[in-house]
Amino acid sequence: MVKKRITIIFLLVITAFSLYLSFIIFRPFLKPLFTAVVIAVVFFPVQARMLRIVRSPSLSALLSTILVTTILVIPAVMLGAAITNEVTHLYQFLDQRSEESGGLSPFLMGALEAPLRWIGQYVDVSKIDIRGYLASRLQQISGFLLAETGVIVGNLASFVINGAVALFTLFFLFREGRSMRHRAAAYLPLRPEQVDKLFNGISNTLIATVYGGLVVAAVQGGLVGLALWIFGVPSPVLWAVVAAFFALLPLVGTAAVWLPASIYLLLTGNRIEALIMIGWGAGVVGTVDNFLRPYLISGRVQMHTLLIFFSVFGGIQVFGFLGLFAGPVILAFASTLLSLLRDEGRNLQQEWQESPATGEIGPTASAPQVENR
Repeated sequence: MVKKRITIIFLLVITAFSLYLSFIIFRPFLKPLFTAVVIAVVFFPVQARMLRIVRSPSLSALLSTILVTTILVIPAVMLGAAITNEVTHLYQFLDQRSEESGGLSPFLMGALEAPLRWIGQYVDVSKIDIRGYLASRLQQISGFLLAETGVIVGNLASFVINGAVALFTLFFLFREGRSMRHRAAAYLPLRPEQVDKLFNGISNTLIATVYGGLVVAAVQGGLVGLALWIFGVPSPVLWAVVAAFFALLPLVGTAAVWLPASIYLLLTGNRIEALIMIGWGAGVVGTVDNFLRPYLISGRVQMHTLLIFFSVFGGIQVFGFLGLFAGPVILAFASTLLSLLRDEGRNLQQEWQESPATGEIGPTASAPQVENR
């Protein structure tokens, strides 16, 4: 027994050390690997249908990978081109107005003249150096944009490599996804129903987050962009993408875009359009989430709003943009494990309570058996 215990302890130590080294090896590729897992779970029905048509796991996985890549890349390229065009027009608009006003700072001061006059009726703003504040802020923003541009250019090669790793991983997840799940389940000391509950909790959270999050965000962003385009607000496509991103964040929403747009319309003298924009944002865009999200996710995951808030923002802090999905998945994984522990505790308590009535010493005690030869 002593030798067996020493062997188990030795194996545990060596296994923990090897897992730590494995984590160091895979750490640079965690983001593309997680991206591939998300795409594989969401588009697995596509792979299942492709496998029924082609009958070859490798060929069906290759075709599914190409199809999913096409579905994701083409809209992303088109959207990126539209955003680039909008940013160019916005820059030209600001540059033209700033030249007419003698610089960007005087242009902003002229744009703020009307709201400052209105605020001055209630608060004394004469002691505030608005021009100096704007100059310092513009300098900070310019430095930030230059730094971020350098980071983007520097990370371009890393982005290409991570994309290739994600696609390579996606192919094998499509081809061997089911067998990988079975092999992983074989290492877990859980009953089959517990394994299914654990994996289903993760997949349901991913599907609910992607379907219920991205689709609703895209619809809300599109509705905001449509209103901005109709009312003549500059760069509607750019602000639609920004609104879609804010729609992914709980307790923030698209009001971060349509409310400033309403203020912009009000300051430019378009009072009717500003009121319509507020009604459109609060009455139409804000209510889309109430009926569209339940229809898409069909009650796949139930999580409190506060938990979603912390999981999303905490995930963004740790994983960046992928944290929008990684945060809820990690929290759902922990919640499922706690549920399994609670069920095991209840079962164990029930067995101990029932054991005195049957005359047993414990939940697994049994009378010695005599083997007949």
